[in-house]
Amino acid sequence: MFNKAFVTALALALSACASAPTAEVTRFHLGQPIPRDTITVVASADPRAPGAAAPLEFATYAEIVGRELTRAGFNALRSGPSAYIAILTIEQTTAERIGGPPPISIGLGGFTGGRNVGVSTGVRIPVGGSRNNDVRVNRVSLRIRRVSDNSAIWEGRAEQALPAQSVASSMAASVEPLTRALLSNFPGASGQTVKVRL
Repeated sequence: MFNKAFVTALALALSACASAPTAEVTRFHLGQPIPRDTITVVASADPRAPGAAAPLEFATYAEIVGRELTRAGFNALRSGPSAYIAILTIEQTTAERIGGPPPISIGLGGFTGGRNVGVSTGVRIPVGGSRNNDVRVNRVSLRIRRVSDNSAIWEGRAEQALPAQSVASSMAASVEPLTRALLSNFPGASGQTVKVRL
């Protein structure tokens, strides 16, 4: 017979598991083996895009992503010629929460807010102007291309929505766990959106 202390501890443990932070991860690839080789992290094609990481921040983020690529079996280089390039995009947007928890739907063609998150296409609310009921959406996107023929071999995105007033919603705090989630079990299932525990 279970004693009261054990039942209480079990309930607390289950509650903690249920509330553990997660990221929504979507990945696409051709379903073929991806030989591990040297790889260099580079900025997205348009670093001036609204919400994109500033140049000084990018160097820090690129180092984090390089470490996670190394964990996935690649040989990440800071510079110089490599077999692959990993095109990194870091974005942070703010959206008004209409009510309830903020479910989100991911698609590499674009971000779509769930029924409880209002997002206007093409409009990003400045992070500095967040209100108490806003959610902050942090997004790490990565595209891996083969240098020899410039062919795309893998791409993916990891997103997390958190209350805008939360310390955990800062981009600096989010890049590493989101990248780790994105590259977990690389290359992952193609064309599926999954929840990955952070």
